[in-house]
Amino acid sequence: MGPAFALVVFTTVFSGVTAVGTGVTFTNSAYLDEAMNVFLQWRRDESTVTMQLEVQTRGMVAVGFSPNGNMPGSDIFAGYVGDDGQPYFHDYYAEAQEHPVYDGDSSQNYYDVLATENDTHTIVCFTRRIVLCDSNDRKIYNGTNRVIWAYHADDPTSERSLIYHGATNRGSRSLHILYPRTEPALPDDVQTIELLNQNYTVPDSSSTTYLCRGFKVPDLGGKRHLIRWEPVIQSGNEGVVHHFVLYQCGPGVPDPDTHDGTEYICYSNMPGEWYQCSITLLAWAIGGTVFNLPDNAGISMGDTNDPTFLMMETHYDNPDLRNDIVDSSGLRLYLTSTLRTNEVGVLQVGVEVGQSQKIPPGSASHTTVAHCYSECLQQGMEDVSATSLNVLAAFGHAHLAGRSVSVRHVRGANERQELFKDEFYDFNYQETVPMEQATQILPGDSILMECTYDTTDRSDVTYGGLATQNEMCIAWLLYYPKMELSRCESWPMSYWYLYSLGATATVFSDTRADFIATAPDNLVNLTADEIIPHVTWTDEIRAAFQQGETQAQRFEQCVDKNNNVVHGNRTRPVPPVIEFPWVAADECSGVDAVTADTIANVLLLAVGYVIIAFV
Repeated sequence: MGPAFALVVFTTVFSGVTAVGTGVTFTNSAYLDEAMNVFLQWRRDESTVTMQLEVQTRGMVAVGFSPNGNMPGSDIFAGYVGDDGQPYFHDYYAEAQEHPVYDGDSSQNYYDVLATENDTHTIVCFTRRIVLCDSNDRKIYNGTNRVIWAYHADDPTSERSLIYHGATNRGSRSLHILYPRTEPALPDDVQTIELLNQNYTVPDSSSTTYLCRGFKVPDLGGKRHLIRWEPVIQSGNEGVVHHFVLYQCGPGVPDPDTHDGTEYICYSNMPGEWYQCSITLLAWAIGGTVFNLPDNAGISMGDTNDPTFLMMETHYDNPDLRNDIVDSSGLRLYLTSTLRTNEVGVLQVGVEVGQSQKIPPGSASHTTVAHCYSECLQQGMEDVSATSLNVLAAFGHAHLAGRSVSVRHVRGANERQELFKDEFYDFNYQETVPMEQATQILPGDSILMECTYDTTDRSDVTYGGLATQNEMCIAWLLYYPKMELSRCESWPMSYWYLYSLGATATVFSDTRADFIATAPDNLVNLTADEIIPHVTWTDEIRAAFQQGETQAQRFEQCVDKNNNVVHGNRTRPVPPVIEFPWVAADECSGVDAVTADTIANVLLLAVGYVIIAFV
């Protein structure tokens, strides 16, 4: 008998269940605990969220929103069904790791509350606004939200008190509450492909393993469109399989028949031809679920120029160095022969993965900055005669030190609304995020990616790299029409780090393929990476490293799927300044979002007033 497979259950799923005692139909649901005793369902409306919490207890239940998964700063709803059969509920906020403060006198932000219980479970349902204009309350964010939960076997003894839940009947879970989700019906002609690892024994010699496995694309019977994908995680390995990245390879490289089903440690002992597999087709990470492309878009497979060989990169996380993990997880792809109007491409933006990314230790908030320059994007569009790009979804990625990830959209000196923004990034909860509406990128636009890190618990520099303890700052954008352009990345020239570390003069060394110091004498011929191990880190040095992210010249990488240069790899000047940053709408003050168009209209109006004044 083959290995047992199961789709991830400790994650978000589609629901379609009607709320108890209401006509509300939920669109999302998730178990908040691994034991599957705490079940949350919800739906988002324009300005509110309706939630239903079902817990295996006949006592008090509570759910809240936290900045980091802990009590301090949390906004909490707690309720129970009294002996009289009536619901009792209250609004609380937590100032510390202690009994939360009752907030019902000043504001009651939870309404339409219903509750019921049976012999085993308590169910409470409530509605709250997404944005609460109360200093003691927490809004629900567009990105990751830390949802905390707790319960007790008994009801509180008084209406406004809570019972301490104990050490085990509590927890937190990262969730995307506000992202639009749909579960479209699959077409009648749908085909599925499963790309699975086969009984792979995860090494116990390292906490991080990247396995690369090759797959020959089967004969699909002609051109197809990939329209949906989902993870297939072997039961019991949900916490070990951290992410998959599926790469396309060049035509006939590697040879599909020879390499089908073979596997290697990525970028270590794999054949040289496999390095040609560098174009991202799709990505999935822990916490993610099924992803559906909109009904007007698909990714081409099976056509004459489509790849015949795919490489699946699996990141295994084994911090306890277990020697008993055997895995057969992978991806399931859904394809249709009913071709859609638009062909989707995937563009990687951010910083090249490697030591060009340097994050100082002891930094509470260090931001890595990467530019996708307008000339690169424009050349990519011109090469396929595209007048614009339509971004459908984005997947932002960092590692353990990552705290926030954003992909900003710039038009001239004006910033548009972000393509991706996760202010409370969680390494253990990542997924492809669909746009509510496709975002248009025009010739002349540029993309700015930022990742903020907390390294206060580290004593050494954190370099970019594949290992979990290394860092990344990359994002994949799904868009149409498809370009040949594959990666649009940049990073600071390393001379800046040398000056930050005490060099007074530098030069690029062809033999070292890096900048070296030429003064003072004690640093001559040393690269930044050779100096770094001997540095005593100060706030001034950390600040200088941060300054380099925005003020140093940069190296640009603008390449197609075969690593051919689309727009010359070259040194770029200091990045342009965004004169008018995007300002999101503030519901509490009544201020609308400020866009470049708004700014332009205001400036035109101001100029008009000046002209009138002089007439």
